[in-house]
Amino acid sequence: MAKSTQSPIDQAVALLQRWQEVENAGVAQTTQIISKTQNPLVKLLMEIIRHDSIMHHRVQQFMIESMTTKTITLTPEELAEVWTLIEEHIRLEKETIGLGDELKKVTKLFVQSELLAYLYADESKHDMLLERLEQFKRKLYPYA
Repeated sequence: MAKSTQSPIDQAVALLQRWQEVENAGVAQTTQIISKTQNPLVKLLMEIIRHDSIMHHRVQQFMIESMTTKTITLTPEELAEVWTLIEEHIRLEKETIGLGDELKKVTKLFVQSELLAYLYADESKHDMLLERLEQFKRKLYPYA
């Protein structure tokens, strides 16, 4: 296998750009499926996937820009400005996970159980993202 002459950053950017192309194709395809079906479950699932693909594209673009044009910074002051609101949101996310736990106990129908599993996984993902933000805070304030 020949070694690439591209730097690791250039390789990462190229891969991210290709991934964005795939996400764009997914958005177009889910849009087409939504327009062709009358089934509300299929429409809902395609809308969820479409929205996720749009967000994936945004994250990928952020990554590309952070490697090529914009340095990512987060100052203690910037975090302090919004930390009280973030803590409140952390509390809300924990509450949604608790509600999901309760709902799992009483939801027995297949479609509803599958949608609940999706919601629960998404809320858990939000909780994980907020935990990562807390880790950033700890690194900015190691003695806090």
